[in-house]
Amino acid sequence: MTDQNSTVDYQIRPDDLMEELGIKKDAYYAYIKFLDIKIEKADGKAYLSQEQADLMRSLRSHVLETGEMKGFVNSNGGELATVESASLTEQTIQTQEIPIGQSDDELNQLIRAAAELKGQRLVTPQMVISALADRMTYEELPDDVRAKVDAVKESTSPKPPSQLAEQLLNRWRNQFQAIA
Repeated sequence: MTDQNSTVDYQIRPDDLMEELGIKKDAYYAYIKFLDIKIEKADGKAYLSQEQADLMRSLRSHVLETGEMKGFVNSNGGELATVESASLTEQTIQTQEIPIGQSDDELNQLIRAAAELKGQRLVTPQMVISALADRMTYEELPDDVRAKVDAVKESTSPKPPSQLAEQLLNRWRNQFQAIA
């Protein structure tokens, strides 16, 4: 049994989920309202749990397929299932037949849903890497990466005026001596 006040293992920030789903705040809050999700906060920042984020992803997929939220069925009835509530042998598992080949439109919808899923799987690792990079500090970088960053900063940072003046004067002297 877990303590309700314990830290949530998985927290996704609203901005991260909006970016992942390709939606803006208006759609995000419409989804939240439609799903009746209660936003939690930790350290003063809003977040969604893994289950809530997955529910939002499912709704987004439904909206992409149908063009509307209407008709979306929350497979867990709006309640989160717990392992303690029932064993698999006690649950009724309902399956839905996939209308394969019954019509071209149904086949196209099935292919589109598979393509959306594949697209999400292809970009998710890059999005995670990007989110990790956004949260890292300079001090957390490995030594070799810090060295590269320092080298770029050094090469692009302006030189002190006295050093620049010395370089310009030497260049002018070299040109003057070549002429004489």
